[in-house]
Amino acid sequence: MKLFSEIKRVFQCEEICISERRNTVEASLTTTIQRLPEIVNIELICSLIPLRDTLMMSIKNDSNDILTISNKLPNIPDFTRLTEGMTRNDNVEIKIRIDKTVSASRFSIYDFDTFSEDLLRVSTVDILKWFSDLFSSHEYLVFEVFDSDISFSTKTMAFVSNESSVFLPKFTRSKRLQVCKETAYFYNMNTFEVLPEDFVIEGIEQNDNCFRPLFEKVATTLSLIYVASSASIMGTALNIQINGQRTITYSFEIEGIHKNQKWLSIYDWIYTDGNPTDKALIAHNVISLHCKYADLLDIDEKVYDSIKSNYNLYLRKNVDHYLELKKDISKFIRDVVAQVGDYAASTLNQFKTNLIAIFGFLFTIVLTKVGATQKWDNVFSRDTIYIIELIIIGSLVYLVTCFFEVRYKLKKTRQAYYALKSNYEDILSEAEIKEAFGKDKLLIDTENTTKKGIILWSVIWGVLLIATIIIIEFMTSNRGVFSWLLQKIMLLFSAICKNNA
Repeated sequence: MKLFSEIKRVFQCEEICISERRNTVEASLTTTIQRLPEIVNIELICSLIPLRDTLMMSIKNDSNDILTISNKLPNIPDFTRLTEGMTRNDNVEIKIRIDKTVSASRFSIYDFDTFSEDLLRVSTVDILKWFSDLFSSHEYLVFEVFDSDISFSTKTMAFVSNESSVFLPKFTRSKRLQVCKETAYFYNMNTFEVLPEDFVIEGIEQNDNCFRPLFEKVATTLSLIYVASSASIMGTALNIQINGQRTITYSFEIEGIHKNQKWLSIYDWIYTDGNPTDKALIAHNVISLHCKYADLLDIDEKVYDSIKSNYNLYLRKNVDHYLELKKDISKFIRDVVAQVGDYAASTLNQFKTNLIAIFGFLFTIVLTKVGATQKWDNVFSRDTIYIIELIIIGSLVYLVTCFFEVRYKLKKTRQAYYALKSNYEDILSEAEIKEAFGKDKLLIDTENTTKKGIILWSVIWGVLLIATIIIIEFMTSNRGVFSWLLQKIMLLFSAICKNNA
């Protein structure tokens, strides 16, 4: 949509004077009474203005009568009073003013040439302030250019010619601003809430972009601000302090700052991945030592490489501690798993010891009595059976006690495991804890295997004890407590069956 080309067509004029500044557009033209358009054509012009902007059009005849039209008014005023007493060839002067605002993250540019001239003419401080105001409460900006075929973008801004164009920002701007506030102290942060990423034009095909030199200088200036320990803008001067191995203080005229890609690289390195505070401290140390012999604005690739090398050394020291920590965790997990596995082995040992004791007792009875008699009733007398039953009852009680003892030990071991795991929450991230402890899979699998083993040996233990007493009682005519209980159970079962029949 070329608004002013349409205005020239509607008013049938040959020349139109246009001046677009950052927030306003002004235009003027002259036509005659006979060329004044119909109201429907005026309405067409008003409809071309986005609702976020305000159009004010004043039409003045030679008698200085003025008619004002606005896209915010519901109706277009009648032209009659302007044309009364005027001839067809009398001139009419038309002045247009458009006040622009941001809405839904979109901003209008009606005449790109005069807009760019105005933007390139103002001071860098004014540009910082203007873009900061535009970004207020917005994560990104889309500049709709209505009169030229324009298409370029940064990570947070896009200049497009198509009103339906969709722009997706490359990162969350508000989060980066918050990190910058926490890492570097910028005294004027509330006034100049802008980032280097706002001004880094993407794509090598944009080398001939008229905004590139300006945006590169602004990006370098902001990189200096957010890399420094503290910074402030006073008038047209940028004051910077870097606290490292030594403290250095600089004051620059902002207009004298030139593009330096290495400052942008350092800024990007500090605020991308890792801990920005640790990275900034290392950068301050290297820069403060280097700039003892060189100008701050002229740092080169060697400084950037030195910063990264020092950070790698710093990480290596921390990695040693980290690996030692993970080694301790692995050793603890192995100990816990081994301890849990020992519970199943101890249950098996108790099972074997108990069976050896009981069957050793039975074997002793048989050996001592089998030589004197050949009858089982004499070998397993009623008193002997009572003693055996008492031993078996004690063994069953011991079985239950061992079972609950193992469960209690498993519970205490699990509590100790999770207590240690929670202690590492202040040291390691959630992801690192999951990785170090293997999502507790080894502990859970070992617990399940141990529980299954304990249950299996307990069942075998109980079945063998009960089978032993039943076999002994059925091999002799003597009866013990178990036989009496079994007889009562059988009688009760027979009575139930008869009643049901």
